Amino acid sequence: MAGKRHIVRRGKHRLRGGANGADHGPAERWQHSGRAFEYTEHAGVLAARALEENILDRLALSCLITDEQCEAGLRLRADYLGARLEARQIGCYNPARSINNGHDGGYERNEAEEAAYRRWRHAVRAIGIIDSDTIVTVCCHDRAPCAHQLPALLRGLERLLKWYGLRS
Repeated sequence: MAGKRHIVRRGKHRLRGGANGADHGPAERWQHSGRAFEYTEHAGVLAARALEENILDRLALSCLITDEQCEAGLRLRADYLGARLEARQIGCYNPARSINNGHDGGYERNEAEEAAYRRWRHAVRAIGIIDSDTIVTVCCHDRAPCAHQLPALLRGLERLLKWYGLRS
């Protein structure tokens, strides 16, 4: 669904044509961010998208990274979420431990999740051990990079561009 974005900042401009009467959700959704209208698979139908859905969008809007680098980071994030690798905290308040006969009760991935996990794992390997921590923190965990992490972020995003075939 990569294509041109028609950016409308903070509702100052209106769409022409049939999209004026479209439902864009509650007004509160657009209160803190502008919106972009992207083409969908259907002819003449545009989808509204918040400009600042995650930290990568904010970095691209502030011109710290390019749109291509943002797209590469979003692909890594999509694989991360597709593999169900979200950060979790698991704990138990019960001080007694139980024996579960060797079965840990862990989650088993289906085929699509396993494929996303393999893509994510190979992409992180392609980034390299030095920059992968920063890339995973920013792209997957949606945390803003510190000033000293920006060079590692840029290097890692460039490697992701090559890995995903967005740049030769």
